[in-house]
Amino acid sequence: MRKFIYGARKYAVAAFISCSCVSAYSQSYVTGPYFAGDASVKLEEIGSLKIRPSDEIKSSRFSIGFECLDRKYFDPDRVYDKIAKTGVKYARCQTGWNRCETQKGVYDFSWLDSVVDNLRSRGIEPWFNVGFGNKLYMPDAPDAAVGYCPINYGDEAMKAWKDYICALAKHFKGRVFRYELWNEPNIRNFWAPKKSDPKEYAKFVNITAEEILKQDPNAKIGACVCGSMIEFTIDFFKEGGGKYLSFFALHPYRTMSEMGHDAETKAMRAVFKKYEPDKNIELWNGESGFGSYFPAKHFLKTWHRGSEENQSKWLLRRFVLDRAADYAMSSFFQCVDLPDSYSTAIGRQLPCKHGIIYNGDYKEKHAYYALGRICSIFDEHAKPADIYAEGDLFDGFPQWQRVSRITDASIIIKPFTRKGYPLFAYWIPEDPQFDYAGLNAFRLSFLDSDELTKNPVLIDMMTGRVFKCTSFSVSKGGATIKVSKLPILNYPLVLADFDAVKDIVLLNDSNIDFPGAKK
Repeated sequence: MRKFIYGARKYAVAAFISCSCVSAYSQSYVTGPYFAGDASVKLEEIGSLKIRPSDEIKSSRFSIGFECLDRKYFDPDRVYDKIAKTGVKYARCQTGWNRCETQKGVYDFSWLDSVVDNLRSRGIEPWFNVGFGNKLYMPDAPDAAVGYCPINYGDEAMKAWKDYICALAKHFKGRVFRYELWNEPNIRNFWAPKKSDPKEYAKFVNITAEEILKQDPNAKIGACVCGSMIEFTIDFFKEGGGKYLSFFALHPYRTMSEMGHDAETKAMRAVFKKYEPDKNIELWNGESGFGSYFPAKHFLKTWHRGSEENQSKWLLRRFVLDRAADYAMSSFFQCVDLPDSYSTAIGRQLPCKHGIIYNGDYKEKHAYYALGRICSIFDEHAKPADIYAEGDLFDGFPQWQRVSRITDASIIIKPFTRKGYPLFAYWIPEDPQFDYAGLNAFRLSFLDSDELTKNPVLIDMMTGRVFKCTSFSVSKGGATIKVSKLPILNYPLVLADFDAVKDIVLLNDSNIDFPGAKK
């Protein structure tokens, strides 16, 4: 076992075993933070990242789930102002046929009007997930008819559905512009009482889309699937489900967002091109999330019951991946925790606590602030970029040492520009369930042909703390910049020139000097 020194303290790293292989697959290796590698690394904290409200951010790609109000699962009046403070620009709202039509042919959209108007007045654009069923036309369904699809109930139910959709689209024209049709039709929780069928879903989407477009020709129509690249998805497009689509939304729940992300992104876009070559269908992450608490026997089969910190790490990683891959929308499920009374077409389920706000006392979780930080950085000024960048851990674990390089090979680096300056988000994709303390031996090398990077700063996305890189070695060989002695963790840290982020950094001391920085 080796020992590393950080400051005056020593930490025994049990994961660094006698064979000199680096590992992090144990939670018992330390009781406090450690940094493996050069102990001389010092971070000069200079300020904090500003979290800006939604009405101060022009645009972004990030959304929050505002679902389940058709079942009155939370009080929206207690969270409108809270959500607006995060800077999120979109909210996914479910339309609740069962709540809108309690008498045949009579529609009451007042509750949904309140949701839409309250969000819009705060700089948040609502988009609709259109569903679910209605007990008036489905006598065997439970009260909320969650997951009970009218196409499974014959002509009367489908005529009533089309009438409802016409009324909905007409009523919200000019206020709502995006419609995701139904929710997760490939699983039995949300497609009842018959078995899921991609052909029937394609038929249902086309019928519904036609009714919406009659009332609002400029509406964007979307479909969705639980998961991503599965046989159901391909069969849906084979059956003509993409005819009216402007977007297709994945609902990719998994413990580690990195697993399969690049492959499914490329494959989905290939499916769009193959089956709808004349359309530019946007790829969305329409619903995904990670709980601060997982009940036993949850479908993700987590071994850790969860924590607020794990949820934040997951959110940050997923949103950076999506933005780097140019997803048109990324929505985190959800705003407020589900109550224990939650149920779907298969009955009651003890829910995972996915909310960024607790139900009951409406207290903000750690992920609430993480959402605010990522919305602040990745606004209209931040764009994915094809900048060459590579990273390694050679400063801490030299190439001549016989150590495992699996950690080096797994490092994620996502390049962007913000206001024209290079910006990098990087991390080690360790399972967020682990209490991974990180390393400080990371070196980031990248090409900056315009030589814009002169005053690098490091932003901790979990805390919002901003550090000046004065103790880091920055060398240039032509247009190549090397930033050494960086920390690396299992959530995104952001490296950028101060000029890239100075509009969103609150300095502790206004006299901090950045040579060459723009005034």
